[in-house]
Parts: sequence; C-alpha cells; structure tokens
Amino acid sequence: MRVRRFANYLICFVAFMIAASWLGIISSMRTDWLDETEVIDQQFAKMIQQASDRKSRELEIFEFPIEDAKFEQVIKLPWLETLILDQGVLTDSAVKRLNVFDKLRHLRLRMSPITDEGMRSISEVKSLWYLNLPHAECTSVGVEYLQSLPSLRQLRLGSPELGNEVAESISKIESLRSVHLIGVPIDDEGAKILASLPNLQSLYLDDSEVSEEGWEWLFNEAPHLHIHVNQKHHDRDPEPHEHGSELGSCRMVMKVNAYS
Repeated sequence: MRVRRFANYLICFVAFMIAASWLGIISSMRTDWLDETEVIDQQFAKMIQQASDRKSRELEIFEFPIEDAKFEQVIKLPWLETLILDQGVLTDSAVKRLNVFDKLRHLRLRMSPITDEGMRSISEVKSLWYLNLPHAECTSVGVEYLQSLPSLRQLRLGSPELGNEVAESISKIESLRSVHLIGVPIDDEGAKILASLPNLQSLYLDDSEVSEEGWEWLFNEAPHLHIHVNQKHHDRDPEPHEHGSELGSCRMVMKVNAYS
C-alpha cells in the first residue's frame, strides 16, 4: 500500500515538474514574441520620425510588416514621392487614405489583396507614374479605373481575378510605357491588344498563354517592344541585356520618361 502511494506521489511530482517546465517555455516564448513586437514598433516609430524630420521623399520598408493600423503613421508623410511596402497586408480601407499623397509617383504594395474598390482609390492619386501591385485581387473593372491617371507610365500587376479581358482595360491607359502582368492568362489576341498601346516600350508577361505564333507576331509586328517572358528575355529578343534590381530599373525608366 505504501509503495503504491509513493508511486502515485512520484507520478504526480513528475507530472508537476513537466507542466512547470512547459509553462516556463510557453511563458518565455510569449515574452520573446512580445519583445520582438515591441522592438518592431520602436523601429517603425523611429523610421517614421526620421522621415518626418528630414522631409524624406522616399519611404521603403522591407524589414517588417506594415498593416492598416501602422499605415495611419505613414499618412503623416503626405509629401512622399515613393512608397514601397514589401511586407504586411494593407486592405482597401487603408488604400483609401492614399489620396493624402498628392506628390506620390511610385507605389509598391506587396502581399496586399487590393480589390476593385482599392483600385478606385488608387486612381485618385493623379501624380502616380509607377504602380506595382503583384498580389492584388482586382478584376478588369478595377484596372479600368486607372485610365484616370494622366501620368501612369509603368504598371506591374498580378491578380487571380484577371483574365484575358484585362488587355482591353489596359489598352485604354494610353500613357503606359511598360506593362508587366504576373500570372495573368493573356493569350495571342490579348498580347496583340497590349502591343497596340501607342507609347508602349516594354512588355513583360509571366505565366501567360501566348503561343510561339503569338510571340512571332509580336517580334515581327512590334519590333520596338522590349519583351520578357517569365522573367527572361525571349530567344527572339534582338537586344537582350542584363537587368539590375527592379527598383533600380524602375527609377532609371522613370527618369528617362520624365523628359518624354
């Protein structure tokens, strides 16, 4: 009887120690998470303060996520000309606040599922030159709103809601110099419609449905176009060359287009 009681005590003690150990680990993990969140908040606040003090024209955040709540701090910098947010998810609600940036030329929002409502809000930023939304969820209706942007030169766009019909919507944005569609099933007819843009200089299509005959047509009928297929030069490209970073390339083209 005593042996059984001792065994029960021993089992309870071991269970208690295991539970205490796990609680300590969980508590430590929670503390670490809270510490990391606090550090990020401090870094973000410092970045915003520095940008405000210096009246910086560019705000580029790659290190930590910016979501709707933090975006309230970003709109305190209405003089921005470049806004690049590569982490976090901004919703259409946050994008509605973009109209405070009356000098914004370059907007890049990764991971943000911008819908047609958000595209309507973006179309109110009349100063935009370069729009980069690789993870949007807009339809061709949302793309049509961009027709009201008088100076839009470059459009980089991905959305699972886009189909071949978006070519018609894009073709109405006659100011475009560069179009890059990501994961959009543009076919031969869609590519021909895009090539009809009067000022188009480059066409990048990733995971399109353009056939070899379609590419052949483009090279023969639109030889002025610089074409990329799935992030690479096409074999028929007469002038392949090395590319720098996306941001660097975009700035270079923006500078050139400033005089065109």
